Amino acid sequence: MKGKKLLMGLLAGCLLWSGAALAVDFSQYSTEELAKMRGTLREASPEEREAFRQEWQKRMREMSPEERQRYAGPPANAPRDGKGYKYGQGRGKGKGHGRGCRR
Repeated sequence: MKGKKLLMGLLAGCLLWSGAALAVDFSQYSTEELAKMRGTLREASPEEREAFRQEWQKRMREMSPEERQRYAGPPANAPRDGKGYKYGQGRGKGKGHGRGCRR
């Protein structure tokens, strides 16, 4: 039983490590190429989306205010169906009874 748990743990670790190793290296892309990719990664794996997000945020931190202004806001090629940014979801839909802090 103990050996089975160890084997399962090792297998899970290998799968996680291989997923990270297969993620796309977005550092090789130009900033212009990354900007064109924004809003188009819906079909990408969660690892690829996270790698893209981290690289984009790193680039944004390194940009001058003028460059940042150029790339700010939603990308021009992003779908306008509201699903990408999740505006308004989860707000005001709590299941509480409103009795929290009142005494």
